[in-house]
This record gives sequence, structure tokens and C-alpha cells, in this order.
Amino acid sequence: MVANVPRGIAVVDIGATNSKVVLFDAGLQEIARRKTETVHRDGPPYRHIDAQRIVEFAIGAIGELDRVLPVDVIVVSACGSTLGCVDGAGELATPVMDYLAEPPAEIAEGYAKIAPPFAETFCNTWPAALSLGRQLFWLETAFPEAFARVRSIMTWSQYLAFRLGGRRTCEVTALGAFSQLLDVLNGDFSSLVRQRGWVDRFAPLTRAWEDIGELTREFRPAAFSGRGRILCGVHDSDANYLRYLAAGFSELALISTGTFIIGFESQADILRLDPNRETFSFTNVFGRPIGCCGFFGGGEFDKLLAGASPSAASAADIEAIIAHSVFALPSFSDTGGPVAGSGDRGRIEGPFTGALAQRASLATLYTALMTSEALDAVESRSPIVIDGPFSRNDLFCSLLAALRPRQRVASSLLQEGTAAGAAVLALMRPAGDLPEFGVELKPHEPGAFAGLRAYQSQWQAKARAPAR
Repeated sequence: MVANVPRGIAVVDIGATNSKVVLFDAGLQEIARRKTETVHRDGPPYRHIDAQRIVEFAIGAIGELDRVLPVDVIVVSACGSTLGCVDGAGELATPVMDYLAEPPAEIAEGYAKIAPPFAETFCNTWPAALSLGRQLFWLETAFPEAFARVRSIMTWSQYLAFRLGGRRTCEVTALGAFSQLLDVLNGDFSSLVRQRGWVDRFAPLTRAWEDIGELTREFRPAAFSGRGRILCGVHDSDANYLRYLAAGFSELALISTGTFIIGFESQADILRLDPNRETFSFTNVFGRPIGCCGFFGGGEFDKLLAGASPSAASAADIEAIIAHSVFALPSFSDTGGPVAGSGDRGRIEGPFTGALAQRASLATLYTALMTSEALDAVESRSPIVIDGPFSRNDLFCSLLAALRPRQRVASSLLQEGTAAGAAVLALMRPAGDLPEFGVELKPHEPGAFAGLRAYQSQWQAKARAPAR
């Protein structure tokens, strides 16, 4: 951490679809940004991310933004389920695996025999390569020569920070994001990591806000005027959660929406999480596990839309769907999320016409019902804040408020919660003290949808019915 208040904070925010560098001032006001596509390659040797392209983009964007406001601090916030495995010279020993890469059947079967227990890691083995434990097992088993060259395993944000000039590190939010690499309650590596002999391969665990170096001289334009200090960095979902901690939320049910919808419940007892309902824990920057439940919300929403515009949905059409007993039942992905055993069983029952307005309304209703189920799965009781794309969907918000009458529901007006949360790290004291920055919220009253409660009970019974 720099001694003085930074002039400019450049957040390198790497998502699965897009990557951007966002420039903030010390008041967390966005000043400027640069954006590009995150490029994925189909292989060989497997589907992977073009890491070099991201690094080159980040270097160019930081240099440009320094001319707008001197960049004193650089923070990387990146998606989870991704690793950088480097050799002694700091070069990638294996390409950066895309978490949607599908492992061969023998890898999936072999890993199932050694996966650590839920009671230790508080997560199941997720599909594809979403579980970092399965990624490493795949690399070790299928590419033994390349894996033997690995000297440092770094979590994704920390690998990118290393490429910019920081030292080799790992960080707990990425290790604690359904990776199966972390013994959650003890805050140490899991039994899987120890049994496979991987412990010494991991770069040192470092706090997200810790100073780890400075932007390499060769990456600085001649006129670069900022200090260019690099912080360890953070997992993107935890950066978003950190933004609300800085706003003073001691009790919070945060609904992070996007391709996945994930509910964080600050008061959840992680010992009561149910592995059959895709519950899991995230570990925040302070090492505290947070109970969560997620599902492929945005993806399923898009499947149900089937080309219809979300804006075609209306309260009247939702009431008609309820009145005529039209049901979209889980799940329209290979994981059932909070509805155990419903993976790939998604179906529509009742007089469904497929009209655009009905399709959009049914998609909105289904997503609200599944979000409420996710909150039930973590026994949610805190005030709810909806964040991300669905926060701008007033119909969804009013539906969720109607389904959760005992909890206050609001949507966040933050447009860059993840990037702003990462920027908070640049303003933290060395001991980890948080600065205070409020968040503007829009409250939502429960929508008056006739028959909704009875419809929800019918939907739950149908969703849980055994497959026929």
C-alpha cells in the first residue's frame, strides 16, 4: 500500500466475456475506462484463455489512463476458477485453462474418486473445469511433462498481477471460491492439495490489499507519471461483496446477478449448507467464509427468452401465467442449483403459447422463483440487495420482494460494483481497515401479483417431484 492517498487507481477487471481497465480517483469516482473482449481458444491442448492478449491490453490501457490521471495503484480483479501455472523462468508451463473446458471422461471419473469432502471444502465438484482441484488433476494426469515444470501455481488475479510486475502470490478469495483447494474452516490448503503433493507448488498466500511490487519499467511509457504500485488483487465476486462491506452492511443478502446468479448470506451458518442444493462458501478478503447458493441464472433466463426481449415482460402477463397455471420448471442447465436433482430436467407445463410477451414474463417469473429458492437454501434472513444486470429489471425485483415478504429488498444503483470493490483495496490500511463509501439503493415494494403464493407452492411441489 502506498503511503499517501493515491491519485489514480487502475482496476484491471478480467471477466469471462469482457476485460476492462477502469480508472478511479480516491473518492471511488470512475474517471475513464478501456474495454476489450476476453479471447478464448478452443485448443490444443484444451479450451484456454489467451492470457498474453489480456496482459498486452492491460499494459496499453494503464499507459493511456495514466495520461488522464496518474496511476498510483493497480489492482487486478478477475473471474474465479482460473489458474496461471508457471515454470522457473516465469513462463506459463501450461495454457491458462478456460473453466468451461470439458475434461475427458477418464479425468472426471478419476477425480471423483479423490475429490475432498464437502464438510472440508464446502463445495461440490462443479461441471466442466469450474473446480480448480479438477483442473490441476487434469493437468497433472494428462500433461505430466508440462506439469512437472510448474514451479508456481498462482490464482488468476495474482498471475496477472505477477505479469505486470508483482511478485508471485496466491490469494484466499480465489482459493475459497468453490475450488476444492481450501480447507475452509482452517483457512489452509485442503487434504486434496496435501495428498497430491501440490502444497509447495503454490505461490505464497498474500492479503488482497498487500503491495506486491510495481509496474515493470519496460511497461511504462516515457511520460508515465504515476507510482504504478501493484496490489495482490482479488476474486471478482468477492470484490463486489467488499464494496458493500465498505458501505457498512453488517447484515446482507447480496444477489449478484449475471451469467450466474449467486446469493451471499452474511448470516448463514456454513455448517448447515446442503451439498444437494448447490450451496457453497466463498471466503472473503478477511478470511471469513460466507454461505452462498448459486445457479446458472442468466444462462437459464436467456434460454427461456429464446430471443424475446426481457422488456416484453409485464405484470399483467405474469398474472395471466399464474391464473392459467403455466410453469417453467427447473432446471434448464446441467446443475439444478437450489432444486436438488433437477439438472437438465427443465420443462414448461401448461398452456404455453410461446408468444414473446408470455415467454419474457415466464422467464422473469422462473428466475425470481429460483432466486428465492437459492435464498431459502442458505436460510436467508438479511436485507436483500440485488446487484448486476437484474438490478435494473424492476419487474424481477418486485417479484422477488413479493416472494420474500419478510426481507427488505432493494436494488443497487452501482454500475461497476466489482471494479469499485477492487478499488477499495487501494484505500485500505495495512492492517485491513476498510474505508467508508456509501452505496445508493433503490427500494422495491412487493408486487401485487394475484395468486402468487399459491402458485409458488405448486411450483415448488412440481419442481421437487421425482423424475418420471
